[in-house]
Amino acid sequence: MALPTPPLPSVKTLTTPLRLMPDELMTAPLEKAINHVFREPVEEGEFDFMEQRWVKIHITDAELSFHIGFDGNQLKAVSGRPCDVVFSGDSMAFRTLALRREDPDTLFFQRRLMIEGDTELGLGLKNLLDSIDTEQLPKAFQALMKLGNKLEDFSR
Repeated sequence: MALPTPPLPSVKTLTTPLRLMPDELMTAPLEKAINHVFREPVEEGEFDFMEQRWVKIHITDAELSFHIGFDGNQLKAVSGRPCDVVFSGDSMAFRTLALRREDPDTLFFQRRLMIEGDTELGLGLKNLLDSIDTEQLPKAFQALMKLGNKLEDFSR
């Protein structure tokens, strides 16, 4: 007789350590990672439209928020500052977006992801991210995306 499978912990429970971390411990590695992942588009000036503008990424079920901006030279990650636009959705919606499992417009039309504030800035950022060829991203990031897709296929 098989034992029942225990329920998986919630996203909020799994992300509790992140919410308890001092902001600098979370934003410094995030800033380093996004500048590594988007090095080429930053160098090519594709983020220039975001200069001195701030985007808040709010993962609703994890109760986590990240604030991303561009200072003219690099992407910046900070916490708790006023933002021009807010992208919000649950962790599954952002994972689907990151793994490119669904078109971003579909996620917005289904209201799984929402944009509030300066929608022109938000749409510009969405279009930029959607236009980036994943083959141009660092190999480590490509490997993580492939692993994420395999894990998602496995869990179905």
